[in-house]
Amino acid sequence: MNVTPKPGDLVRFDFIYGGCDLNNKLATYIGPDFILRSDGVTVRNHRVLVLGQTQSGLIDNGLLARMTVVSKVQ
Repeated sequence: MNVTPKPGDLVRFDFIYGGCDLNNKLATYIGPDFILRSDGVTVRNHRVLVLGQTQSGLIDNGLLARMTVVSKVQ
């Protein structure tokens, strides 16, 4: 069972789908990055920094189930 990541944790993405840039990649989990739309809907995103990249990226809430915590922040 996957553990919910905490900011600073090193995570590994599983195979997501063919051609996905995140397949089997390591990343640092930065934390939640929710967007509150003008219609009141909250879009639950999360920010990660893939190892070797210089800019962080957003993933949707569904991808949390496709990652495993490799190393936890103490």
